[in-house]
Amino acid sequence: RLAQRVVVMLRCLAGICGGGSDATPDLRANGKHRSPQPEEVQDRQVVKPTVRLDEKESMSVASFEDLVSRLGVVLAPPGAVQPCAVATEDFPRNCTRLLVLLPSLSAPQGVWDAAACSGRGDAIPIFRWAQANGYSACLFSAAALAASPTETWDRVLRGSPAGSVFVLAAAGALPMLAAALAPQHPLLYSRFRLAVAPFESASAWPPAWPADLPAELVEHLAGAVLRAPAAWVEQEPRMALQGLFELLALRETRWQKSEARKYAGFQTLKENDMPGLKRMGVEQRIQRLDRDRANDELAQ
Repeated sequence: RLAQRVVVMLRCLAGICGGGSDATPDLRANGKHRSPQPEEVQDRQVVKPTVRLDEKESMSVASFEDLVSRLGVVLAPPGAVQPCAVATEDFPRNCTRLLVLLPSLSAPQGVWDAAACSGRGDAIPIFRWAQANGYSACLFSAAALAASPTETWDRVLRGSPAGSVFVLAAAGALPMLAAALAPQHPLLYSRFRLAVAPFESASAWPPAWPADLPAELVEHLAGAVLRAPAAWVEQEPRMALQGLFELLALRETRWQKSEARKYAGFQTLKENDMPGLKRMGVEQRIQRLDRDRANDELAQ
């Protein structure tokens, strides 16, 4: 009995530490890593930031320096004579996810959404929610974006290695996103998973995109830009931000499951499948032209 109890205790401890008797091994019998399955991608939980009880709900910000002193963020790009953004300290190191704040047109420096009321457009709470949930984050200068959207965007974003980028636009700022991305190569669009204007009025939808956008960008924006729920405008700021970050987590989880399905499908590909991973050289293909097609791998 004592031995049985010890075994049960050890199994319980293994479960607490992340193991378990029903856990699937990460390696196949031949030692190769198996591809992730869609059902193995876990839904990410949203974490609320820790805030002091005596801290004000809404704090006025008049410059980037105010954000630096209150949040510990840094000016971006580093070493620039005239910084055009502020970013979290993990901005150049966070390879997972990045949150980009596009400010209102003509917004003062350090202000995100000047049109949102009741503290919904403050940048400080969004930075804290982002840091609590594993995002690096940056806030652009409205004046710098208006003067040169593409150059300003590239100066800052090229310093982030994040594979998933989410854009939170202030009211009326979504067209600025399209203007900044238009001259870039279409391959650079893919890491932008979602763009949304959380507190924009329903009358501003759909966005007035600039003319002559590349077809690839128009197609990408059609799937990446979402209309924010109308309830967020009326909700308490904390509730609205929680719903916003739950939406970001849901979009990221869906993308991860889609990628997992792709990798799982690669396991069944054969040499002649299209597109196929096992590419053959020209000489090998010539040698296989006279093969017995009734008895090759595709016929089996």
